[in-house]
Amino acid sequence: MSWPRLITATPSTTNIVLGAAKQCAVCVAYLIALCASTWVSNHLETVPQSSAIFLPAGIKLAFVIMFPTRYWPIIWLASRLYAAYLGSFYTQQWHLNLLHGAWQEAIYLAIVFAFKHSRWPPTIKDSKGVLSLILLASLAAASKWFLFASSFEFTTWLEGKQLLQYQLNMTLGDLTGSLFITPFIILCANSYHRAFSLEGGVKLIITVTVFTLLMLSIYLLRPDIYSLLRLASLLPIIWFSYHFGITGAIFGAAAANGLIILEASITQDATNTYISQLFILTNAATSLLLGAAAAELRQKNNMLTLTNIELRTQLEKNQQLAIKMVNVQESERKHLSQELHDELGQNLTAFKTDLAVLTSMTDQSVSAIVTTLKQNANSMYDSVYHLMHYLRPRELDELGLAKALSQGKFKSLMHKEKVRYITHLCINEAIRDEHQIAIYRICQEAITNCIKHSCASELVISLDSNSDLITLIIQDNGNVATTASHSGGYGLAFIDERVTALGGQCSFSNEQGFTINATFPISADEQVR
Repeated sequence: MSWPRLITATPSTTNIVLGAAKQCAVCVAYLIALCASTWVSNHLETVPQSSAIFLPAGIKLAFVIMFPTRYWPIIWLASRLYAAYLGSFYTQQWHLNLLHGAWQEAIYLAIVFAFKHSRWPPTIKDSKGVLSLILLASLAAASKWFLFASSFEFTTWLEGKQLLQYQLNMTLGDLTGSLFITPFIILCANSYHRAFSLEGGVKLIITVTVFTLLMLSIYLLRPDIYSLLRLASLLPIIWFSYHFGITGAIFGAAAANGLIILEASITQDATNTYISQLFILTNAATSLLLGAAAAELRQKNNMLTLTNIELRTQLEKNQQLAIKMVNVQESERKHLSQELHDELGQNLTAFKTDLAVLTSMTDQSVSAIVTTLKQNANSMYDSVYHLMHYLRPRELDELGLAKALSQGKFKSLMHKEKVRYITHLCINEAIRDEHQIAIYRICQEAITNCIKHSCASELVISLDSNSDLITLIIQDNGNVATTASHSGGYGLAFIDERVTALGGQCSFSNEQGFTINATFPISADEQVR
């Protein structure tokens, strides 16, 4: 916004009235909260005017954290009005001094302002915010009683160790009240401003209510085990933190600490109140840290779950793409093989026939040349035949998978290379064409690698299939394993690609030779009927 517009812009009457109403509402709510919390705190005094659990400190800290700085003057005014009310209660005289404790109030607000606008503002959303909240409560309480203790008239009669002890007691009282009540108020305010899960909120409230009534019942029946109940108060807080995150942790701590405060206010025992103070501090700090950690862990788990879903979706897409690529590759190979057979194969056959006729028609001097041409033609035919077989295994179509593996070209090729070739085939279910081609290609690549690289004397192919799974194991006794970059074909990457495209898993091992272990899942809709 430009300066001319900023200068000429005037707030409307409605905005002024609405702003004033909000300021008044904050002032009234703050005064009511101070009165109620002071009444509770007065029942927890260990010595006169020394509360072990000073709840108004928590009310003040919660309000200045929740509300923007434009509300701080009205909060400060409400504090002075409340101080005047307390003074009239004790002295029977109303005296409003707006400047009393001004430096103390300014330092307090400056500390809160610095924390709120720091890199890690005090919140209950994460671990850093919780640690910032605990540190802010500690500094606010310490600054009040160690920097400005002289501003409290009733401290003038204390000296030396007595004053230090009093300052420590009051600091711990403010800190206890802050850690007990501040997170609960902030949580309630946040739940009011944002969408709150009705089902989860009702479940949490019912659980906390049941827990509170249960503890009250046990205490009323067996008041002698109160010390044990207070010692075990941290256990339900841990449970609430695990199941409900930071919300459950704060509600659980508020219920447990509320019961401890209730018992301390009834007994009016100074020693018991001091011990309760330590338990409240422990429960409050632990609940905040555990709740924040549980909330962050749950958030990260949700993020991991979403990431896993996205990765799984991407994996399925990649798998479908791999299947499509393999199918396109096989289709192109089949087409190219058919073209070689129909065109080049037939032409070579006709050429060989013509050479045979030419041999009977020529004299002895030309016969040697014709013989050489026949040999070249036979070599060309063999090369084309091998190329057609590589592009599309015709014996797979003609003999079927079992005979192609056990009696086909693989056996003759391994016999020619003087490698013992053994097959163990147990095909109990019909295998669809995609699986047959993949198995044949994997065996073809494995045999090629065995001949060229592994220096093996024996190769064993084991194939087992049932209604759910196909298991293929290829093992040789060679001492050199091939890699994708050094193989004559696609190598191990080719094999892994074939297996992955069909949703299977593949592993390679160099123990006792070289072993390829591939498994293919067969779902009900993939089986050939």
